[in-house]
Amino acid sequence: MTRKVDENYWNDYFQTYNAKRYDDLVNNFYTNGPTFQNPKYRLAGRSAIANFFKEQHLEVTEILTPITVIITPEVAALELDAVFSSTRDLPHFYVYPLKSGVEVRMGMAAFYHLEGDRIAHARVYWLKPAI
Repeated sequence: MTRKVDENYWNDYFQTYNAKRYDDLVNNFYTNGPTFQNPKYRLAGRSAIANFFKEQHLEVTEILTPITVIITPEVAALELDAVFSSTRDLPHFYVYPLKSGVEVRMGMAAFYHLEGDRIAHARVYWLKPAI
């Protein structure tokens, strides 16, 4: 059954992401052969995407909140508010160096190329933090 890709869809997506349920995320929202890209990495496949976030977020909490959502049948474009925190210093964290207990806030833009109600390709960009 195809879900409606609307603001509720994206709220469910980010609730799953923010809860660090990355296997559920890729299995419930992505196609069988998705790709995910950010300024530093390009990942192919559900397991590669889920494992990337599991590894990168072991000691990091990332909360993404949709601010603006524009949806067409083929692409969803989202403006996101992102807040990162860490339980230890991570000077080489892939988005921005993190210090234990210090929140880092930044804007992000994400473009999700859709096949029906599934994400085939995701591309995420981030802005300089507004600490």
